[in-house]
Amino acid sequence: MPSATALKQARQPKPLPAPNADFYQIEETLSAEERAILTKVHDFMETKVAPIINDYWVRDAFPFELIEPLKALDIGGLNVGDYSSKLKGMVAMEMSRVDPSFTTFFGVHTGLAMGTIALLGSEEQRQQWLPPMARLEMIGCFGLTEPLVGSGTGGGLLTTAKREGDTWILNGEKKWIGNAPWCDVSIIWARDLDDNQVKGFIVENKTTPGFGVEKIENKMALKVVQNGLITMKDCRVPEANRLQNANSFRDTAHVLRETRSGVGWMSTGV
Repeated sequence: MPSATALKQARQPKPLPAPNADFYQIEETLSAEERAILTKVHDFMETKVAPIINDYWVRDAFPFELIEPLKALDIGGLNVGDYSSKLKGMVAMEMSRVDPSFTTFFGVHTGLAMGTIALLGSEEQRQQWLPPMARLEMIGCFGLTEPLVGSGTGGGLLTTAKREGDTWILNGEKKWIGNAPWCDVSIIWARDLDDNQVKGFIVENKTTPGFGVEKIENKMALKVVQNGLITMKDCRVPEANRLQNANSFRDTAHVLRETRSGVGWMSTGV
């Protein structure tokens, strides 16, 4: 008769395979170049992010020490370059496997901020802003959501823009804006007081008088990405910084449509 120890050992379940969210084996459909990029992202998240990220979650802080090694990956232009949607999604999934809040920081910058300029900016604006943003020398945010009316508001936006010659005067608030407390440029959406249409603007956070940001504290989730309350009081923005192809909320919605699939990829990674 088998001993109790032998029976216990016999009943031990076989170890489970490592978790793999890519159950459709999408990675196998990527090109060799794309798989190399994905491998770089995987290694970065495992060796640079995973060992330190929990400490930053506890402190509600952003790991600025990761910016330099992230630059070395040379993926800052991923969402505006000639890469497949599958690769963009797989990168978001791979990042989120380790920390979805770091993915959110990256997605707000590359997808929403850079994506808006790529889709709705003039050629001159794309040439001016996208290269330094792709090199992560400048970080951006996307200022749509407002304290009282949310983000799907169209003509109901309370933030206003009034043109005076070659300058626009912005007044209003934006809330829950990822990257806002420390980034360099903000995409701000405001309702034009003259035609009641939504316009988009590139605002330089640190050099625009009347532009202020307060960090939102004590969040429950996505604690590494820093969210802020933006306040604008008679902010003067040059016409050159108005997004030349953003003339209604339909244009805003175009940006959102182009980026929302990334949220699904993030969920898959988590």
